[in-house]
Amino acid sequence: MRNIIILSLILTGLVQATKYEISNIKKGGTLNVRDVPFKNRSVVVGNLAAYTTGISIKECTELADGSEWCYINAPRGASHIEGWVHSYYLKKMTKQASASKAHIQNFLHNFYMADEENYMDKLQVFYAFPMQKYLWNKNVSLRDLRITKVGEYKKWPTRDYRMTYLKVLKRKANYIDVQTTVRWHVQGHDDYEKGKDIQKLRLLPVGNTFKVSALKTLKHSVYPKPKPVVDENLTLVINGENNPEIEIGLTKTEQLVVANKFYIKSGSFFSDISPTYLETISKNGFAYMIQKVQQDDKIIRRVFIGPFNSIDEATQSLVAVRANINEFAYIQRNIK
Repeated sequence: MRNIIILSLILTGLVQATKYEISNIKKGGTLNVRDVPFKNRSVVVGNLAAYTTGISIKECTELADGSEWCYINAPRGASHIEGWVHSYYLKKMTKQASASKAHIQNFLHNFYMADEENYMDKLQVFYAFPMQKYLWNKNVSLRDLRITKVGEYKKWPTRDYRMTYLKVLKRKANYIDVQTTVRWHVQGHDDYEKGKDIQKLRLLPVGNTFKVSALKTLKHSVYPKPKPVVDENLTLVINGENNPEIEIGLTKTEQLVVANKFYIKSGSFFSDISPTYLETISKNGFAYMIQKVQQDDKIIRRVFIGPFNSIDEATQSLVAVRANINEFAYIQRNIK
């Protein structure tokens, strides 16, 4: 593998000219990215999903044991992740791979992830302007998009978008039409919304990546907010132990514990929670809380990981939670 990668870099002359994808990782798995090229003496700085494509190699080195490690740069939302990975898990992208469903999936995951950040300048690199809305005789300029996005940023400063479905509708020489399903959760200072969008997008191939040239939301669903009934017997369970001083909606102690904190909601259950699931949370080094809420004649058990003192602290932990516990986990301010 070392000879193949090094030869590839020599032939292209420029590292950026050749792109790679993840190989030898099972579907749903992740590849750890490390700060130094030594598995036993390194720190994991992030991880890459098995479908990750468009990876650049900056350099490779062969260790004394014969293993080869490469320093890579991979797109992650509107930014990048850099570090060392074993070359066994890298494969050069072919021309066919550059138009594959996996490459499209990787681009769209980053496209939606970029919309979670409050940086329009980073998000605009995903679009081709002027952009056209499907079935409308109207072009959308960068200024139009900026006005829309800034309004969203102000109303919902915390956003989470997860693409759960992708279908390629049409392939042409100069564009690709796709349909996606995106589950979203947005959080304001004192309110939230969550739901699902079905969208149609037109992608233009540009080098080793794509640009969104048209977009239309085919269906926009907002989930109704549950109206929990507070019961004095339903308590907040912290790491498996009931704390009689923390009762939902009853005491000031709860407000002092959970107010102005950030949490990662990792699941909701209508039956008993598997001990294995809770052990997984603990083994990954996280504390958790279980909120029991009565809704109609059922009791919902909500699992929250945390608390975290800042959104940055919660965001850093969210990567590990999605990789090892629940890929659909999201950040929530306070426990309501």
